[in-house]
Amino acid sequence: MPSMRDERGFALPLTILVVTVMTMLIASAHVRVRADRIIAESSGATVDAFAVAQSGLNRYLAYYDSVTPKVRPPDGDSVRINVPHGFADVRAFKVMSPADTMEHELYIVRSTGFLIEPTRGSDPQAQRTVAQFAQWQSAAMTITGAFTAANGLSVNTSGTLRVRGFDQCASPAPAETGVRTTGASPINAGDFDVITGVPALNLGGGGSSVANETMIGWPSIVGGQFDAEYDSFRAWDASYPSMVITGDLTVNDGGGYGLLVVTGDLIVNGFFFSWRGVVLIGGRLITNTMFTTIRGTTVTGLNEQLGMSPPTGTIGGGWFQDYLYYACEIENALNSLTGFVPINNAWIDNWAMY
Repeated sequence: MPSMRDERGFALPLTILVVTVMTMLIASAHVRVRADRIIAESSGATVDAFAVAQSGLNRYLAYYDSVTPKVRPPDGDSVRINVPHGFADVRAFKVMSPADTMEHELYIVRSTGFLIEPTRGSDPQAQRTVAQFAQWQSAAMTITGAFTAANGLSVNTSGTLRVRGFDQCASPAPAETGVRTTGASPINAGDFDVITGVPALNLGGGGSSVANETMIGWPSIVGGQFDAEYDSFRAWDASYPSMVITGDLTVNDGGGYGLLVVTGDLIVNGFFFSWRGVVLIGGRLITNTMFTTIRGTTVTGLNEQLGMSPPTGTIGGGWFQDYLYYACEIENALNSLTGFVPINNAWIDNWAMY
């Protein structure tokens, strides 16, 4: 039987062993927690860098939508945009450049976001790159007259009717046609109290040829391929918005600014109607007002492009009707349509950098 003397000193090594094992376990857990924290912080920083990159991309596209005058960005355009929590380096590259300078150009807009946290110094803590394919859309319009009627035109001579094809925005004033309509229209220059332009009155061709001269893609507009800002009438919105109204539109004592598209007839009633910009009508313009003034350009009968035959329109009547060519008002109406148009399903959130 062993004596008590043989077991002396056994407790101390055992205690040291247990303490050592516990220390190693605690150290291992600490390292694990630290590693998990670093991974979590890195993941969070990457998400924040993604937000910085996306913010920079959105600001770049918005800038070219709002700048005046609107010009296409050059190939390889490079901009650094400061945003909250960092900055984004944005570059735009042309992917496709059509021979026709009026056609849409295709761009890839790339944004690399750099996350900066001042408490950790001035060096970026993370970066992320996103990209968006977008078309540069140029809004332009072929002006065929201060008033163009593809559906034919007659004149009510009971009021004062004035059509001016000389640009009322410029001096000396460049000129467009005053009235452009079909050869079957029963009108002559003597039906107008004032009619100017080069020429003042242009009669010739059928309805479809007059409608096609405008170069307006009416089937695309009616088919929903034109993304207007509004699908209802906006009165007196000085931002010059675009609006497409399906069917007939009746306005009682009103007016506004911008691009007004009516796929049916536009009927204006009351004391007055006033518009600054572009008015495009599938059918007729029917005026039952004392005063009607459109500054810009007016086109009726565009449903001729769809193989339809809208009834002949009539202008005049009331006290005063003025149809005046204003190039600056046309530009204002089309200005909102010029700029970058992102292509659907063509956004990349992990664009590779080399």
